[in-house]
Amino acid sequence: MSNGQALEASLRGRLKRSSARRVLVGDRVKLEFHDDSSVTIEEIYPRTSLLKRRNPGEKRGAREVAANLDQVLTVGAVADPQWDQQLMNRFIVVAEASDLPVTVVINKIDLRSEPEKLASVFRTVGYEVLLTSATENVGIDELRHVLEGKISLFNGPTGVGKSSLLNAVQPGLRLRTAEVSARTRSGRHTTVSAEMLPLDRGGFVVDTPGLRDIGLWGIDPGDVADAFPEIARASVNCRFDNCRHVAEPDCSVLAGCEDGTIDPHRVESYQKFLAEAERASRHWE
Repeated sequence: MSNGQALEASLRGRLKRSSARRVLVGDRVKLEFHDDSSVTIEEIYPRTSLLKRRNPGEKRGAREVAANLDQVLTVGAVADPQWDQQLMNRFIVVAEASDLPVTVVINKIDLRSEPEKLASVFRTVGYEVLLTSATENVGIDELRHVLEGKISLFNGPTGVGKSSLLNAVQPGLRLRTAEVSARTRSGRHTTVSAEMLPLDRGGFVVDTPGLRDIGLWGIDPGDVADAFPEIARASVNCRFDNCRHVAEPDCSVLAGCEDGTIDPHRVESYQKFLAEAERASRHWE
């Protein structure tokens, strides 16, 4: 509501019976207030954007994450937990496949020297990159500016400090945080469900649970390259129009790996996504 009041509302019967649409964080809805003080959702308005990912584990199909976003901020940590380039690529590509602008946030820079080496991979592609430390209050003003007036979603692996960054941006949020497991050096979940939070400077941010597995669903194999901007740009110079950028001759993408103009980890991520998309598109009994 415009006054910031939180309401508990239930779906109207016909919406409950519809399996084609469920209410997501970020949805704009029509509410009806009843004499018995109950509130029902009567209508879900058309969405301007939809972020979705593959169902976790071995389940088939897609899981819708959030609606009506303006941008996605993909957060990774330079250490504690260990930096994972492949996993960062996955989070970024899922947002790209949903046609959402991406900003890369590299957090915990107080734990490692030369974070610019990590940032350069994404800046070369064309992404805006923020270097931050929630504990040292580094990059927080820049992060506030990026969030101001927009509906943003934070995603990224478990334990990289998404909730800590949001608490630094707006201390009144008081989101739960947790230390990385000393045994596994992986993060513990503190955010258990996606929640949309208003920001004092305008706009909203959606904090999502951290994930260790994420992938695409419902994308044609031939369109996977479009989720990697540098691969899409280079592919126009490949010998074959239908080049898969795996082992074809005169492939400009593979040539870019060799001459250093394209990061090989990004191409490796693309090839893994391509293989997943090809498997998913086959008919299964």
